[in-house]
Amino acid sequence: MRSTHILWLLIFSLCLLAGAACEELPSYEGEGGILDSPLSLAVHWPYAYVANANFDLSGDKRGFISIVDLETALVRRDKAILGHVKTKPFLSKIILNADGTRAYVAERRNNSIRLFDLTDPVHPVEIDANPDKEGVQGIGVGRQPYGLALSLDEKMLYTACMSSGHVSIVDLETMQLTKNILLSSGINELKFDPAGKFLYVTNRKFNTVTLLDGASGNIVTSFGIPTQSSLAGYDFRGLDFTPDGHYLFVAVKTPSRLLMVDTEKLPMYPTQAVLRELPMDTGPMGVAVTPDGREAWVTNYESESILAVDARTGTLLKSLPSRRGPSDIQIFARPEEPNYYYALAANFKTHTLTLIDTMTKEVIWSIP
Repeated sequence: MRSTHILWLLIFSLCLLAGAACEELPSYEGEGGILDSPLSLAVHWPYAYVANANFDLSGDKRGFISIVDLETALVRRDKAILGHVKTKPFLSKIILNADGTRAYVAERRNNSIRLFDLTDPVHPVEIDANPDKEGVQGIGVGRQPYGLALSLDEKMLYTACMSSGHVSIVDLETMQLTKNILLSSGINELKFDPAGKFLYVTNRKFNTVTLLDGASGNIVTSFGIPTQSSLAGYDFRGLDFTPDGHYLFVAVKTPSRLLMVDTEKLPMYPTQAVLRELPMDTGPMGVAVTPDGREAWVTNYESESILAVDARTGTLLKSLPSRRGPSDIQIFARPEEPNYYYALAANFKTHTLTLIDTMTKEVIWSIP
């Protein structure tokens, strides 16, 4: 009888401790709890910032950015998410400047870019781009901004606007829209090559990646899947370069391919630029190349998998399971082990993140 009583006391104490641990976490809104349709990631050690698309699942007409402690995430998943900052809903991409002191977030509903001061990295503060107007203002751009890219000197911000088909260019010193470059509706992601010479823009509707001159913004050339004769019916998504800029990898959601592109063929020989069309699992969306340029990691939205590909040969190295809807993926390393890489992927449908050890090619766990 006494042992039974002691057992119940122990269980009750453990429940109290569990409750106290839960109470230490901030209160979060949304169907996903502390993540709500995570779509995009940005990493600056020791933190990751997650843009939650939050298609108003929480019912309060607000979105939010979650802050993840990567050091903690590597040892325990339940305490990894530190908190969040409320934003407008319908967020898409988030990127950071080089020193991690400022974040830029594309907000699709109001066609604007939101800016955040990360001087205190755990407590982002939104920057008012137009103090003369009531409320905190973003910077107005084209319709449905999605992808973001910074110029190498970080003075200009480029935004791919899916609905209007513009690449909007923002002067970050004046916080003003300076130019709209018309391409076509469906433009999605964009990224500068490591030298900053060309800006590459993908498209969700057409078999094309467009190159813009990094200095003038003029259209230089375009390329697509050379074995496909039709122009429409394609869905080009994420892209990333090897550190030397020699190779570009482009995730093509439809058809399910990863393009390996020889950038040295561009802009003169666009029809010869695609070296390989690598078959992927269903619905590749995000791609990230390791800092040593050896591997490309690809999320597959429909098949719920993440693939590791040899960036030199195109050989499939590993297929790992993920939660439903993996979208964006980022690579990072701890400063004390700069050549040991981890990957973090956002799972849109399950409101989680997947943490991967890229060296052992194993999933560590899902967060939270």
